[in-house]
This record gives sequence, C-alpha cells and structure tokens, in this order.
Amino acid sequence: MIQKHLILIDEQPQATTLEKIKNILKKDGIELIYKEINPVSYQKRDASGNLDFDTENFKKAIIEIEYFKTSGLILCDYNLIAEVVNGYDVIKIIRELNYNNSKKIFLYSAKIEGVISDILTKETDFEKQKESLAKLIDYNIEFIKRDGYDQEVIKHIKKELEFDFETELIRWFHKRNHDTFNYLFPKYEGKSFGAIAIELESKNPISVEFKKELIEQIISYLSNLNDLQNA
Repeated sequence: MIQKHLILIDEQPQATTLEKIKNILKKDGIELIYKEINPVSYQKRDASGNLDFDTENFKKAIIEIEYFKTSGLILCDYNLIAEVVNGYDVIKIIRELNYNNSKKIFLYSAKIEGVISDILTKETDFEKQKESLAKLIDYNIEFIKRDGYDQEVIKHIKKELEFDFETELIRWFHKRNHDTFNYLFPKYEGKSFGAIAIELESKNPISVEFKKELIEQIISYLSNLNDLQNA
C-alpha cells in the first residue's frame, strides 16, 4: 500500500471525517496516516490574565510530527479561537517552519467567501494591504468550503500518486534529517540533510546545480556497474 500523510488543525474533532477519507482511500490502495491538532490545547493566559495563544508550544507540536516536512497535505479551519488565533495565523506559523512552499495548504470555512476579504481588511493602510496580498499569494493556500472538504482531500491525494523524482528526493533528505552530508557536492559539505531538503525546495541556483550533479553521478554510477557486469 502507498502511504500518504495528512495533518489537520481544527478546534472541533474531525476523526469521523478523517476515518471516512481513510476508508475511501484504502479501496484505492492508499494508506492514509493522519494527525489532528486542536489549537485549544495551546491556549494560555498572558501577564494581564487575557487569553492568548502559545505559539512556541504549538510550533513544537508541529515539528515533532515525524512526517511534518513530508506531509502531502495540511488542512486548517479558519475559525479557530475567536480573538486569539485563526487559520491564517496558523498557516503563517507553518510556513515559518519551512513547510514546502510548493505544497498547498487547505484553508476551509463554512463562509469561505469572506475569508480573503477578512484577512486583507485587517490592514487599513493600502501599502500594508498590498503586502498582505503578496504574502497571501506566497503562502500557496487553497480556499475550500468546510462542507465537503473531504472530497477535496480525496481528490488531492489521488492526484498526488504520480511519481515525481524531485519530490521523492526531497522526501528522503527530510527523512534523514539529522544526517550530515559530506560527499559529492562541496557546496553542501557539512550541512544536515534537513537543511539541504529546504534548499532543494527553494529551487535556488545552487540547489538546481546540485540536482544536475546528482543525476550525472547516478548515471555515471549505473554505467560503471553496467560495464562491470559486461566485463
């Protein structure tokens, strides 16, 4: 069975829906492994006794999910804890933790139509609104309705089944997160595999050079093996 991973953040339990999704995917040979996080568990009181959100402990909980960096999909409800934290705040935190920016994060709400304007109108200054819009685009969010989000999840996971060499390469670097790289590519010498995975996700010139070099080395290695077998 092919394994797929999902993380969901909601203040209301979603186990029934997640099990429904899991059972449907199972029929297609997909094992869904998921983790629910309830932001209510990360409420705290500030020095004045007002309700606040414990961002640091929330970050820790996210990072400690073994498959966080390689999760195929993260979903988040928009309406979490009124006047304390909403789904867009959570997505900002997740992006700060270097979740692959090429992967969409699903943000759902019963009134999704008003979410974008709600996010932008929090800023009254025009320049700040433009900045907020740029960030909104950069965060790569898929806005979906709460009712029927299970169908969107199923469709997205099935679509992800196609093999992608770059995605698989990054997944393995994240999997060996704490190993140190000391071979093949001097520019990455001494870096952790996890740090290299983030570089590969960024698609900067050095990471592109590394991927080309890696392919060349693999082909060279396979050619050498072939020559040995034919000797």
